[in-house]
Amino acid sequence: MFWCGQAVYKYLPQFDDVFPRIASAVGDCQFAFIAFPDAPHVTAVLQARLERAFADHGLDATHFCVMLPRFAARHFAGAMGLSDIMLDSIGWSGCNSTLESLAHDLPIVTLPGPLMRGRHTAAILRMMDVTDTVASTRDDYVAIAVRLARDESLRASIKSKIARSKHRVYGDMTCIAALEDFLNRAAR
Repeated sequence: MFWCGQAVYKYLPQFDDVFPRIASAVGDCQFAFIAFPDAPHVTAVLQARLERAFADHGLDATHFCVMLPRFAARHFAGAMGLSDIMLDSIGWSGCNSTLESLAHDLPIVTLPGPLMRGRHTAAILRMMDVTDTVASTRDDYVAIAVRLARDESLRASIKSKIARSKHRVYGDMTCIAALEDFLNRAAR
């Protein structure tokens, strides 16, 4: 189960092909997306794009993609915890979702983009020194996702690294100290 729980508008059309490419290589898998609340047309746009992308690869998106309803926070966390791998949205990276996934030690596949909005997850993973799942190209992103899906011991190893290192993210005081320093200088 691949968790794709970012806001659906973060899934940019130029990257739709990664899902059927992963599905083609893995076979029996599913991608769990979250429907956009109060705007079913936004969700429908992504679903239509996924249907086209999967059809282009000779696959039926309905066999691989599920659009879950928006959950209450505790149910969202529970659904995420049932997943095996998190796929970060390419080009518009997650931040909150990535931080929330750390509670489950989910391996996260990410491809940093050129803008800050596409680099949040990579930065979080680098803070933990868990860079095995930070891709350098779209092909690399697909390959990492496929390896994680096929290799349970690799998934367990990444989960263990995250479990041992997530305190570096949760306990990082660098930003707080920098804000404190700025406020002290500005006030003086």
